[in-house]
Amino acid sequence: MDISVLLQEEIRGSIEFYLRYTNLDQNSKGHGLTVDSTKQPGVASIASSGFALTAWVIAAERGVIARQKGVEITRGTLHTLLEAVSHHRGFFAHYLNIKTGERHKKCEYSTIDTALCLNGVITAAAYFGDNEIDDLSRQLLERVDWDFIVFEKDGKTLFRMAYNPDRGGDYVDGEPGYIYQWHMAAEQKMMYLQAASRLDPVVARALYQGFSRDWGEYKGHKLIVNPGGNLFAYLFSEAWLDTAGYLDPGGLDWFENTRQAALANRQFCLDNADIYKTYHANSWGLSAGDGPWGYEVAGSLPCLGKPYHTCTVSIYSALSCLPFIPDLTMELIQYLYQKQPKTWGEYGFFDSYNLDIDLPWYSHSLYGIDKGCSMIMIENYLTGLVWNTYTNSRTIQKALDILGFKKRLVG
Repeated sequence: MDISVLLQEEIRGSIEFYLRYTNLDQNSKGHGLTVDSTKQPGVASIASSGFALTAWVIAAERGVIARQKGVEITRGTLHTLLEAVSHHRGFFAHYLNIKTGERHKKCEYSTIDTALCLNGVITAAAYFGDNEIDDLSRQLLERVDWDFIVFEKDGKTLFRMAYNPDRGGDYVDGEPGYIYQWHMAAEQKMMYLQAASRLDPVVARALYQGFSRDWGEYKGHKLIVNPGGNLFAYLFSEAWLDTAGYLDPGGLDWFENTRQAALANRQFCLDNADIYKTYHANSWGLSAGDGPWGYEVAGSLPCLGKPYHTCTVSIYSALSCLPFIPDLTMELIQYLYQKQPKTWGEYGFFDSYNLDIDLPWYSHSLYGIDKGCSMIMIENYLTGLVWNTYTNSRTIQKALDILGFKKRLVG
């Protein structure tokens, strides 16, 4: 299959995934919620639901669904988020009952998963230009109590990572309450944008400067690293924000940082190809996702410490590198489709595969956040739709101005 057709098919399959695994029953309290994983169709993820909101934008723009249908699904989803989904001070529970919107067991109220959802809210409101969607999105954004998770530590202004009020709840070790903090460079940059106009500007700028910029280098690829070298953490904020168009207040080029991370991740796999047969020039990508022994979080050098990996190639994370290293990514896509047909299914590529165990393993599962990241990045590579819509929204333009981001000079 021609690569241009293959990219279109991957987007189409991704949209079909959201149509199939989103609760589209208008009479359901959980209308608009999307599964965390096909492994547990009754459990929704608030982050997956944010990717789904972005999927309706792509689907409407491409004519896969009628624009009015996109408006209707989005309206229903935002009503669900505002009226039915469990939250604490505007921060959503990570996992939900897909039929009711109620918190799943004792999961945490997650800052990053809330932010991923709200990125979808911002994108949908900016794209559809519908008065009801605008009003609902405004209420959702204003409900988030960002002050609740701001604190000072060692002279730095930081965000808490999550909150769980229940003893024995997810991520609770000892007394319930706040869980860890965002003190490192990772996937949370979207949070600073969303919070900028809701906080005192001085605090907002201090938060953005508060997380550490830890430089690392691997085989000539120098970049600001996340602790585990996980590819997704370089991609999630950048899926929506057009980092190719802006430099941060200190002149930092986050687009180039992600490009270097992708190249380093690939090089790490190449350097281990003589040990692990899953890895080679057209088979790379170490990130979080499905694995032979369950969900795993893998990474590469450079990182802080020794990277964890099990020879499982994260397909979605490699696909998501398309805007940053297009030629190398397209070679991988063609290889997988032609030489590894078990990686392809009804909804496009599956999550991952591993050839380094006794019986070669191919994931037959899909995760909403994974399918969404690669879908958005392929669309951005082809048209720039999500980058343009989200970055040029009133919410994000105001945030970029408050934080001091500057448009990149062309030429």
